[in-house]
Amino acid sequence: MASTRLKQTCAKCNKGGGTAMCHGCQQSFCTKHFVEHRQELSQQIDDVGQEHDLLRQDWNRNKNIDTLLVRIDKWEQESIKTIQTCAQNARVALQQLHNQTNNELKMFFGKLTQQVQDCQQSDNYTEINIKNWIKQLKELRQIIEKPSFVNIDYDNSITSPIKLIKVTGVQHSLLSFSQGKQLNENNNDTENRFVGWSSNEKFNENFGNITLSTDGLAAWCSRTTTGGSYISGIGRYSSRIHFIRFRIVHRDSDYWFFGIITASQQLISRISRAKSAYGWRELRYTVVNGEPKNRDLTEIIKSGDEITLILNCDNRLIQLQHHRTNTLVEISIDLEQCPFPWKFVIGLDSINDGIKIVR
Repeated sequence: MASTRLKQTCAKCNKGGGTAMCHGCQQSFCTKHFVEHRQELSQQIDDVGQEHDLLRQDWNRNKNIDTLLVRIDKWEQESIKTIQTCAQNARVALQQLHNQTNNELKMFFGKLTQQVQDCQQSDNYTEINIKNWIKQLKELRQIIEKPSFVNIDYDNSITSPIKLIKVTGVQHSLLSFSQGKQLNENNNDTENRFVGWSSNEKFNENFGNITLSTDGLAAWCSRTTTGGSYISGIGRYSSRIHFIRFRIVHRDSDYWFFGIITASQQLISRISRAKSAYGWRELRYTVVNGEPKNRDLTEIIKSGDEITLILNCDNRLIQLQHHRTNTLVEISIDLEQCPFPWKFVIGLDSINDGIKIVR
């Protein structure tokens, strides 16, 4: 039987005879078009070679790594700056807490020394007094030898790839006056004497153009007004010793007022002139019974400063501590003019004047 062979035609011109098969594309070409097909393949492989060479050149001079390194360097510098700023803030906070604790200890030592000396001179003391003094001295020694008035911990309130720290003050569990323990027990003394921070104090009553924060811890003067704008707190004080710390957020005027009035007195215009008003317009400018004394308006208290108003009901006096200059001034209170209970009063004068209670 004769075999039949299929006639192959050129994939380009469809002519038969003299065709050659390309084993790559599996097509047949005549001699002419086979040569052209091979030339096309040759051109394609040349293109591949050129693209290969270009890609290699681009790879050799690729600067992408340099750009990424610059980004890493920038991140490093910004992170270092952030950490340095955080560390400096922590140092400042730690120093302030250290100074604050030292001032409290100094005050406590002074009172304890005076009590012991007074009892010795008057020969008026018992075993109870001696036990209390020994206990207080032991507690103070523990505080001095193992201070723990601060916590240094990570600040989880800040979202950051770097864990930042914060410094916070803590009430020492052994410090008698910070926990409200008895300072002294005389034979005829039926009232415990306490010293402590008024941690629940906040702004409440106000007169004039005052804006309060929602938490009651900050107050601003919204407009300058003749007669001033005043704010007071929720606390009423008639015994013990109380510390209320403030931060001066912004101060433009010299005519602020830091002090007290009797709690039954409502805030009104020029309340700092009331008979029960005691306090300061500046550290050297005192107000007694509403009357100015030592009219020295030398500016010491400035924006950013912190002050502590100390209401010493037991000794019938108030004190103002300026932390930046470590200055402490005091005024004795006439209870006939300013009877218990007391409340603190802050007077603001100019627009944008602002103050905050520090807890």
